[in-house]
Amino acid sequence: MINGVIYQDKNYRVKFDNKYGYYHLFPVPTRNELKKYYDEKFYNANYDKQINDSSLKVQSEEKEFIRIQYEDILETIREKTRGKKLIDIGCGYGKFLEFCQTYGYEVFGLDPSPEAIDYTKALGINAINVDFEDIKNKVNIKYDVAVMLNVFEHLRDPHTILNDIRENILKDNGLLIIKVPNEFNKLQEIANQEYNLKSWWVSVPQHVNYFSIPHLVNLINNSGFEVFLKESTFPLEIFILFGDQYVGNPVLGKAIHKKRVLFEKTIKKYDNNYKRKIYRQFAEVGLGREVTVYARKK
Repeated sequence: MINGVIYQDKNYRVKFDNKYGYYHLFPVPTRNELKKYYDEKFYNANYDKQINDSSLKVQSEEKEFIRIQYEDILETIREKTRGKKLIDIGCGYGKFLEFCQTYGYEVFGLDPSPEAIDYTKALGINAINVDFEDIKNKVNIKYDVAVMLNVFEHLRDPHTILNDIRENILKDNGLLIIKVPNEFNKLQEIANQEYNLKSWWVSVPQHVNYFSIPHLVNLINNSGFEVFLKESTFPLEIFILFGDQYVGNPVLGKAIHKKRVLFEKTIKKYDNNYKRKIYRQFAEVGLGREVTVYARKK
């Protein structure tokens, strides 16, 4: 690490932002640069990342596993509010909205991908194509629940988006749910050093921001919300420390993923509450490949 820079290539540096308290790219890509990237690569069927969880192909292949995650999120929503109006900011192909709609929720989606919005509308779901930085001008009612699943890491200015959600989108006492990759966690850092993996989780310019669990919680709490629950997913990096070095090996990576899926399905079959307790404890010590944070508007 030189002058706080923890990753650098010819175009970008990843560095801690002392103002907002998390790691992100310097310089921050412009709106046009990101639009060009997403139009030409991210939404392209030939996108070459090991796993693109946003793709329709992955969501279709992994629908049973994804449903487990959706059920956990909806369980918490139903515990914490009786409100039925839900907005998904970065809804992609509308799968979470479709799931919630079957349980009687009045849903609305926003996404910058025209293709994804067309698909979502074909499901019979109300959704619009919009840049995230324009959402405050596109939403004219307030919601009981606002969800951002694997979106926050892509935003140029998360702090401003949180302000927009608080001021223009959520009702008083409304719920905010944000899911992001849990980056620079301890297992990642150990595996990175042991195998010289060159901070493999850094993905530029796709991921502008890199949140640890404490950094994300602090940002949300300092933006007019109060975090009341943190829940991780399985800490996949542990397999690297077992000797299954899957970075750069998509075949092994998929095999590792299948083991994680079997673990979750088996525990859920007998005691899903216990599974969630495990993942909440992981979150407390900063572990887990991803983290979902639940907060309430102050």
